[in-house]
Amino acid sequence: MTYYAAHPIKKIAHLLLITAVVSSGCGRPTTVSPERAFRPIEVEEVEISDDLNLEGLESAITQQREILQKSGDTPMRFGAESFSRREYSAALDDLVLTLKSSQTIAAKLDYIRNNFRFLEWYGGNDWGEILLTSYFEPIIPGSLKATDRFSQPLYGKPEDLVVIELKRFSERFKDEGNLRGRAHQGKVTPYFSRQEIDSGHALKGRKLELCWVDPTDAFFLHIQGSGTVQLSDGEELYITYAEKNGQRYEPIGKYLKERLAPLPVTMQRIEKIVQTMSPRERDELFAKNPSYVFFTKSERRAITSLGVPATPGRTIAVDSKFAPKGSLALITFHKPEVDQPESAVSGTSPTTRVSRFVVDQDSGGAITGTDHVDLFWGRGEEAKKVAGILQDRARIVFLVPRR
Repeated sequence: MTYYAAHPIKKIAHLLLITAVVSSGCGRPTTVSPERAFRPIEVEEVEISDDLNLEGLESAITQQREILQKSGDTPMRFGAESFSRREYSAALDDLVLTLKSSQTIAAKLDYIRNNFRFLEWYGGNDWGEILLTSYFEPIIPGSLKATDRFSQPLYGKPEDLVVIELKRFSERFKDEGNLRGRAHQGKVTPYFSRQEIDSGHALKGRKLELCWVDPTDAFFLHIQGSGTVQLSDGEELYITYAEKNGQRYEPIGKYLKERLAPLPVTMQRIEKIVQTMSPRERDELFAKNPSYVFFTKSERRAITSLGVPATPGRTIAVDSKFAPKGSLALITFHKPEVDQPESAVSGTSPTTRVSRFVVDQDSGGAITGTDHVDLFWGRGEEAKKVAGILQDRARIVFLVPRR
């Protein structure tokens, strides 16, 4: 997870991470209810193709099968339509059998046309139109002890962090998200902000440190929601999203507009600017985003909010208030063709229009409403090249089984 993923991955996990940090704006506010977030469209209106190997789709679907089956009675609501997880999973099982068969790609796509209906997502400026960004799993150096270079701890979930489920207090809060805070002098108050934690050392001495990394790497790891920390002896720590402080998410790109203009805002360009700052200036910039992510060590990499590993190029993060986790979708977007390092920094790489099937498995602090979807691109520096610059007005439709 996108903490964007995040997260879950997230990602946040943010994910999402997703990379909303590179966006100076994430679309208009949501003006549609979950009940009106979808509308049916004809199959002829959908560009059914896939630019990736369909084996990746098979893997993404198979990994979530157990979770959907375990909670088989849970409803999956697509606007006015509803399916049980068991019913939806059965349709995906049949699809997996087709994907595993020796049929041609064309025959497999025909199976999808004949066995699924297509529901257009409300989107942002128009039906089906979304802001598509991307997140990835960073691999960063670190240490089990604080050093001059690795001075920023990654914290585990604090024991005094409480999650308040508003919907349990009143029916009027049924569509509201959870609040996060801490008990203080008999009242629940907002949890510590980024500035209070990093500069004010609000969590120091509580033995929550998982490891230490570079402060800039830590900040961007919070954006992505999960990652791998490489120690000097070659050991790898898989760090995944555990919780967040509940403070609002603020993309720092909007505070760097003058330095970034006139080229597009990209993660790589923001990182380059941050590297020229003094530690004080850098920390003041990071503090403008009060949102904070807490992590846990994991035996697996890049775990989504659905509880399954993220599949490169297939896992997406969508606001769970509007679309059900585990659902199949088709996105059409302009894929950056990044072959030179400078094109990743400038965000001026050429693009190719593609379509591909994806699975809604993740969520993230910056992925709210129907306008913004985050796509997990993969792991490491190669994935970062695309994830850091992908910002496209894309089209998305969701698939539901024919009855």
